[in-house]
Amino acid sequence: MTRERAIELLNTYGKAWEEQDDDLILTVFTEDATYDDPKEPKNFGHEEIRNYWITKVQGEQKDIHFTLLNTWVDGDTVLAEWKANFTDVPRSLQIEMHEVAIFSVRDDKFASLREYYKSVKTPL
Repeated sequence: MTRERAIELLNTYGKAWEEQDDDLILTVFTEDATYDDPKEPKNFGHEEIRNYWITKVQGEQKDIHFTLLNTWVDGDTVLAEWKANFTDVPRSLQIEMHEVAIFSVRDDKFASLREYYKSVKTPL
């Protein structure tokens, strides 16, 4: 994968997050991709990724802002660093998140995602 293609996929990921678009997010992942948020059960395939997105992103977040900071590509591995902030609706918190994500690549899409992040939570 080229760095340019990785950035394109990552910007689509960020747009899908900001727009809370469960159809758009699936366009960056292979059909059998895994999505591993360290605080949630691992999700396998488009159906589980969509359900995660509907539950977490659409169901619990609003006013989402995503900024891609750095992107590295080494063969079939992409490392990305970004900042995001959003409102956590159920907990009435403003979240500022700094994340590093590791993606494996297959067929010009992401085949897996592992997230590592630190969040600062401020009561609304």
